[in-house]
Amino acid sequence: MTVKGSGGRRNAAWGIAALVAILLPCAAAADSITLTWTAPGDDGNAGRAAAYELRYSDQPVAAQDTVGWWSAAVSVGVLPAPQAAGARESYTVTGLTTGGIYYFAIRTMDEVPNISGFSNISVRQAGTTITLTTPSGFTAQSVPGAVLLTWQEPTSGVGDGYHVYRRIGSVGADALVHTASAGQTSWADTSVVPGTAYEYRLATYQGPLESAPAVVSITVPGGSVSTASADIHGFPNPAHGKVTLRFQGGTKDGGPGHVRLVIFDLNGRKICKLIDGEVPASEQTVEWACKSDNGNPIAPGIYTAILDSPLGRSVTRLAIVP
Repeated sequence: MTVKGSGGRRNAAWGIAALVAILLPCAAAADSITLTWTAPGDDGNAGRAAAYELRYSDQPVAAQDTVGWWSAAVSVGVLPAPQAAGARESYTVTGLTTGGIYYFAIRTMDEVPNISGFSNISVRQAGTTITLTTPSGFTAQSVPGAVLLTWQEPTSGVGDGYHVYRRIGSVGADALVHTASAGQTSWADTSVVPGTAYEYRLATYQGPLESAPAVVSITVPGGSVSTASADIHGFPNPAHGKVTLRFQGGTKDGGPGHVRLVIFDLNGRKICKLIDGEVPASEQTVEWACKSDNGNPIAPGIYTAILDSPLGRSVTRLAIVP
């Protein structure tokens, strides 16, 4: 990580980008909590870092002031030297109060020492056996006016639902931008700025406790993100049991408009009419329960959703799996 012409080494924050997403609970005992993470490198994913510093507090981060929180937090002392990049690390913090809720963060240093950015804030409760599952299939897609996030609901360990965090770039401060209920598997972030790179983190939560987050990065294309278009998107895709269709309603001049949204099979037979009426000029989402107009579940296969609106016609293929 040498900075040309400086004779020194640049800040290692970007070199431990993987660390900020993977501070995990391994187990919880009456007065101890064991955390695990993946060792970063000294230069990206190469080499070996020089040291870790792990701190905790019984106070959450206030108003995203991670620096102030870190200064007031308790250091656990000297941790074992980091292993090679990619190795599984763990450390048990003892002397905790049974039932107490604690907030943990870790940073990495090289030999200079340059100090990395902060990891995610991992929230744990001593003496509990709550298991929260990291969502899978976490994706980000740039769509007109937004970044569309989708994920798959775990079969267990969902807790109360999901927390969505966003940071600018890969080393900025996390901000909680959305709380989703259990059962929700998508969310559109309409506050993004063209030409900006974002990193999103998705964690299941129960009360103050959170799972390790799933992480995805995306750069919003330059130009306007609010251009109205007839594009329709289905997610998840492939899907089982339910598909959410998202599109822009209304007319080009911002008025309401007539929309017709119909599902067909590959032979052109109409399966289900989802919309046939006026909708406002705003982002629209419609759920299809993978059933026909008669209420019968459809067979697995490929289906076509056709949207006709004042903005034009849009067609998308949907894969329905058993």
